Amino acid sequence: MDDVFQLIETPETSTMRVNSDAMNHIGAIFLKADDKEMKQELFKMLQLHSKFLLETSEKVIQNRRLHIKSVK
Repeated sequence: MDDVFQLIETPETSTMRVNSDAMNHIGAIFLKADDKEMKQELFKMLQLHSKFLLETSEKVIQNRRLHIKSVK
């Protein structure tokens, strides 16, 4: 008997996965690019996707913690 597992992603998880995949592809292109201007633009794209992922991760974590923030 085969077991079937269905994974249901939350919108946040899907968004993070898609952006992570995009970063992976951009990184691969970056490594192969020879043109300096092209590398600069690809690096900017990597920075934007990275910033988005970090911000989204923080929002997801805060949402899961019921908006409780640490005291410094």
